[in-house]
Amino acid sequence: FDVDEGRIKVSAGADSGTYCSGLIVALSPQPYECLVLEEIPNYRYVGGEIELLGLTISEWAWTFTQAWARYSPHRRLKPWIDPNTQFAAEFAHQRIYVQRNHKAPELRVEITREYFQHDKVRLAPWLEILPYELENANGRYMRVKTDDHTLDCLEHPLSRRPRSKRLAEPKTRSFIEEYVERHRRTLPRAVDPHLGRHV
Repeated sequence: FDVDEGRIKVSAGADSGTYCSGLIVALSPQPYECLVLEEIPNYRYVGGEIELLGLTISEWAWTFTQAWARYSPHRRLKPWIDPNTQFAAEFAHQRIYVQRNHKAPELRVEITREYFQHDKVRLAPWLEILPYELENANGRYMRVKTDDHTLDCLEHPLSRRPRSKRLAEPKTRSFIEEYVERHRRTLPRAVDPHLGRHV
C-alpha cells in the first residue's frame, strides 16, 4: 500500500437485511489503491452454505462501531449503503449514519472489477468472508447476486472514488447575440411571403 499516509482515507460500506455486513477500508485518492481492514458480517459460511451467527441488529451494530473506532475514533461511522435500505432509522439508533449510494449496481461492479484487474486491492490476512465471496463471484457484466453481502460492502466505497469536478465554462455571447437578447421585443419580426404570416 504504497501511498503517502496523509492522503489515506478510512471509509466503510454496509449491507442490510437478514444478512448484515460491514466493511472498513483504507483508500488513497491517487493512485486509487484500497486496503480492506475489517469485515463485520452477522453470518458465516459452513460447507458452502450461509448461516446466521445469531446476533441481534444491536449486537452487530455495536461490533461495527467498535471496529470503526479503532481506525477513525474521532469520526462518526457513516458507511455507504444501497439507497433502498429499510434499516437507516434502526441503524441511526445504533450510531450508524448511513450514506445512500445511488451509483447503479452495474457501475459498482465495473469499478470494483477495474480495481482488481489493476491489482489495486489488498486484503488483510485475517479476513475470511470477503475472500470466500470474491472467489465465488461470477457474471460477466453483472454479478449473480447470491451470498455476496460483504462483497457489496466493498463495492460501495470503491465506487465513490474521487472524481475531478468539471465546471462548465461560462458561455460567451457575441455582440449581436447580446443585442438581440436585450432588444427582442422591439426588433421587427421577419415576414415569410410564402406563408403569408410572421415567423
